Amino acid sequence: MPGPLEGWLDDVQLRGVKLGLDNIRTALARVGNPQKRFPSILVGGTNGKGSTVAFATQLLGSAGLRVGSTVSPHLMHYRERFRIDGVIAAESRLDRLTTELRPLIDCSDGVPGITYFELGILLALRYFQDEGVDAAVVEVGLGGEFDASRGCDPAVAALVSVGRDHQHILGSDLPTIARTKARIAPPGGVLVTAVHQSDCLEVIAEEAKAVGCQLWRLGREFEAQRTDSGFSYQGPRLSVRDVPLGPAGDHQAGNAACALAAVEALATVRGTPLPTDQGVTEALASTQVAGRLELVPGEPGPQFLLDGAHNPEAAHCLAQELGRRPRPERRVLLLAAMREKVREPMLEALLPHVDQVWCTSGLTSDRFEAPGVLAEAVRARADSPPVVVTADNAREAVQRLRDELDDSAEVVVAGSLYLVGDVRRELGLPAA
Repeated sequence: MPGPLEGWLDDVQLRGVKLGLDNIRTALARVGNPQKRFPSILVGGTNGKGSTVAFATQLLGSAGLRVGSTVSPHLMHYRERFRIDGVIAAESRLDRLTTELRPLIDCSDGVPGITYFELGILLALRYFQDEGVDAAVVEVGLGGEFDASRGCDPAVAALVSVGRDHQHILGSDLPTIARTKARIAPPGGVLVTAVHQSDCLEVIAEEAKAVGCQLWRLGREFEAQRTDSGFSYQGPRLSVRDVPLGPAGDHQAGNAACALAAVEALATVRGTPLPTDQGVTEALASTQVAGRLELVPGEPGPQFLLDGAHNPEAAHCLAQELGRRPRPERRVLLLAAMREKVREPMLEALLPHVDQVWCTSGLTSDRFEAPGVLAEAVRARADSPPVVVTADNAREAVQRLRDELDDSAEVVVAGSLYLVGDVRRELGLPAA
């Protein structure tokens, strides 16, 4: 029999996506507007949101703050969306919270139509209040303007990147996507961004100005770079030089810079303490992000490189990293993708770096494309590897790959964070 939280999730699971803020604001009012008890940083963008949340959480914690954080999607368990100082909430704690809040929401004057994502935001903010956090870091789910995450009423927002994803909802061109995402800018607060496209920056500046929000831009109000010597950052009040970053990949420099600028901005507008130089160094080095260039050694068998690359820009970043890494004797791409995803640019980026492609489907969503359809898309390309294999699902794929490959091989898992979560489960890894 499902517990209180699992039962509530089952009931809302089929309600799909509902864009708009009415539901979340009504729901938050019903439970006492917990978001007013602590300042929040809201993190949006096409890619890099989860890493930026992780960096910001570590940085605020190094300044002595008790920090709540929430991300989406989760990889292996819904509880991963609820953390205090990086520690995942206990199931029993969330069951108690559900028992308290559900009667207030599932009633005639509540929000009986609350969706899966809205419920996550509601539970997270109330959980943070109950646990007495000093600050929260919240990840945007989809877009920005109409995303329920805006219910946190942020003091600071970070717009990490703008790329092509969810175009059927957000728009077909980058400036249109940027405008929707930039509307997380908090009135009277600060919006920090690492977006580099000039046409997108113009739109972002317009949206910030419209709500009286300061705009801090990477390359202007703050600087950052990652070289062979390490990561360096110069902001209004914080500065570090040649320090290590925990997560792999050059693209993490922009994520770390946005997190540092957001922490500085929160200190500016809400008076929160800043970490020391040593605290910044330790926080950046200790940050870990599951499912982003996450290397899992074979025991025995092939090593797995897990990355949630699920759109063209993310696939390009993964391809750059694969190009820098020593190529193993055999490298296999284990690929799955949602039906609505654009695949051609992802294949163009990744296929030159692999010797074989296995097409599969995840276990935790009904939105995955059929493995056979993916396989045909791979075979149709002139640069297709000589061998394309299909496996019905991630469980079968992992088992067969472990049986067929030895420790000289590497399996790159990409195309979907849901796939990464399924593979982590099959590899016996703990909740992320």
